[in-house]
Amino acid sequence: MRRKTKQLKVDNEMDITPMIDVTFLLLIFFMVTSKMEDQSALQIPPAKNGLGVSVKDAVVVTIFKTDNDPEIYLSNGKKENGPVALEEVTSYVLNGISEQKKTVIIKADRDIPSGIVEDVARAAADADANAGTESGLQYFVGVIEKP
Repeated sequence: MRRKTKQLKVDNEMDITPMIDVTFLLLIFFMVTSKMEDQSALQIPPAKNGLGVSVKDAVVVTIFKTDNDPEIYLSNGKKENGPVALEEVTSYVLNGISEQKKTVIIKADRDIPSGIVEDVARAAADADANAGTESGLQYFVGVIEKP
């Protein structure tokens, strides 16, 4: 006599219901325990670039991009009197302070590295320190668009 044995069916699919349950529990846990940032607590300063600066009452230094090194000119966007050294910026700004100019505008080509502009601004700040008085110079940096 043959015995009838039940063959067990092999299930090739994995039951993912417990995995989904754990995923949703983790999602709920992190949603409940996380802190939501209060966006109204940010104190954003107002923009200062809405008004233009008069060039007549300012000392203007222009930095042009060349094939070699950037060139510094003591003018309003014009290549006149040849490029100057960084040390001459200090005396130029010092002359502007003696003429009661309280604004320094640094114009630079778009491709000028920011370190060069920073060096020119420091040279101008040295002039303010060498003046002996706290003139309270204001600095503005502009960009000359290339065509």
